[in-house]
Amino acid sequence: MKSITFLLLLLLLMPAVNAQQLKIAALAPDGSSWMESLNAAGDRIEEASDGEVRIRFYPGGVMGDADTVLRRIRLGQLHGGVFTVGELAGVAPESNLYSLPFQFRNAEELAALRDEFDPLILDALYEGGMMAPAISNGGFAYLFSRQPFTAPADVSADLRVWIPEGDPLSRRTLERIGASAVPMSMAEVYTGLQTGTIDTFGSTVSGAIILQWHTRAKYMLDLPVLATAGTLAIDRKAFEKLDPAHQAIVRQHFGDALRAQEAAVVDENIQARAALVEEGIEILQPAPDGVEEWTARANAVLNEMLEAGEFEVPGLDRLRERLDELRGADASATP
Repeated sequence: MKSITFLLLLLLLMPAVNAQQLKIAALAPDGSSWMESLNAAGDRIEEASDGEVRIRFYPGGVMGDADTVLRRIRLGQLHGGVFTVGELAGVAPESNLYSLPFQFRNAEELAALRDEFDPLILDALYEGGMMAPAISNGGFAYLFSRQPFTAPADVSADLRVWIPEGDPLSRRTLERIGASAVPMSMAEVYTGLQTGTIDTFGSTVSGAIILQWHTRAKYMLDLPVLATAGTLAIDRKAFEKLDPAHQAIVRQHFGDALRAQEAAVVDENIQARAALVEEGIEILQPAPDGVEEWTARANAVLNEMLEAGEFEVPGLDRLRERLDELRGADASATP
């Protein structure tokens, strides 16, 4: 009788023993739309795998910034993280394709190329050791400031612009435009705006409100600086340890969550723009000749760094060719 009882207990415990847990870190705070969407996907993964795959999230940046999370993944302390796509450039430099300054003129150009370039980036990440099921477009980043400007000619070194730490492309681009680049972590930005260490920052319109950075700005330049995009990436070795059926479940549900989040962000950005106007932020239109000047200076810096071997973006020539084709088609269609 005792042996039968023991066997029954063993059978009851087997699902817990065999269950595989994926530990995933995120900068997004608990309760945010990102975490609500991902937590729901985690629940669906556990249900669809009969409890054999479980997801544990560490939200709110408790595991550190992107570089720290990647280091923890390499050490086996974590299995994955939620990143901006550009933060994964060390895994696959193709990840920088969407985050280069002043490459896209509008959302329509980006949308027209994603069927071709999303798979290129995701495949490169997989080859580099990370499985990302989808890319979630977060909208364009714009420049917010306490000082008005509409063209590079309006910019001086008095304009102190926040850039992420370890971003030489943004630093050199801003210096070429004439501004002062001030590197700091994202966690330091609000304090930097309060103290005057910086007076200008780049952000999506919804992000500026969520982070409350907009309270320290008076103007927004209505010129897309760069596309923002996020993803959830899991260490390839950890992912491939899952049963193939479970791999498909993880891909499906996290991919669905990322695509749903993109749809939600589109609405958030529309509502956020209206909220900015209501709160007194003046949205400035770029000077007619300013757009070409912003683009020319940014491309000059990028090309110099590429030629010097300081920067690598596989697929960039192809991206530029496709953009030229799109713009040529648009021009020929104009009566």
